This record gives sequence, structure tokens and C-alpha cells, in this order.
Amino acid sequence: MHQLKLWLLDADVIIDLLGLDTFDKLLKNHEIFAASTVIDEVRHYIREGCKIAVEFRQNYVVNNNLINELSATAEEIQKVLAKLPAIRKEALHGGELESLAILLRESELTFCSCDAATIRALPFLGLSERGISVENLLQTSGLSQSGLKERHTKTYFKNNLSIGQREKVQY
Repeated sequence: MHQLKLWLLDADVIIDLLGLDTFDKLLKNHEIFAASTVIDEVRHYIREGCKIAVEFRQNYVVNNNLINELSATAEEIQKVLAKLPAIRKEALHGGELESLAILLRESELTFCSCDAATIRALPFLGLSERGISVENLLQTSGLSQSGLKERHTKTYFKNNLSIGQREKVQY
């Protein structure tokens, strides 16, 4: 299968897809990108109730070049923070902020997140159209969608995006 899109993934998405045994299948179909901070956040995943350690940077970035690592500068992260109201800034962590800064800079990427705060920040950055749910990502990739949690669904993504769009109008 040819590579359809260039995906930028959040840590929760990578961790959940590793747990669902879907991540490596996704890598075969697409070029995957992740922020440096996100790569460092992926240390383990849960599969069938068991916590499994993973040397993510070593296995997926350093040794096998399966993930393209991107970094944002402090200035790029400040640009993101300047566009967000206090309520949004407080809810975002390092990997999410760096991912959003990269998304602003790299127009060919589509960002997949299942974090409500991150999804709600997209409208403030003019990036609503460049986000995607885990369910949509898997569907677009022709991969199994069994075992998904509510936070992976199109509905969850759409609802949080709508909340962010309403908040943007209020601020």
C-alpha cells in the first residue's frame, strides 16, 4: 500500500496503538512523525492488562528509522502559547505543545490526538482541519478498529473540536 498521508502522532495515540497491536501495521502504510518530547514520553504501553516497557526511541527512531523525529524551537512553542487563552495553556503538556508548534510549521502534516485539551486548542491555532481522531486514522489506513476507547472515536474528536471552536469565539 502506498503512503497516503504524513501523520504526526501524540504520545497517547502511540501508546494506545502499541497496546492494540496496531502501531507497527500503521508504520507499514504511512510515514509517521513525532515530536522529540513525544518520543521521550513513550516508555510503556498496556496490552491485555499487562504493562509492557518499550525502548521507543531506540527501537523506532535510532535503530530502525521507523519514526521521523521533529523538534520545535522555543520561539515556535512561544508562538503557540501566545495564541492560546490561559485555560488552554494550562491544560497542555510538553509533547502536546511541541506537536502543535510543529503542526503550525509543517503544513503537510495531519495531527492525530485523543487528548481533549489538545483537540480543543486546534481552533485557536487555525488548525481545526488538520486534526484527526484515532478512529479516522485507522479507517483511512484500512486497519482494524476493534478495542478502541471512547477517546479514540470520531464523535469524541468532533465534540472536543466543537468545544474549542465555541471557546475561541468567547475569547
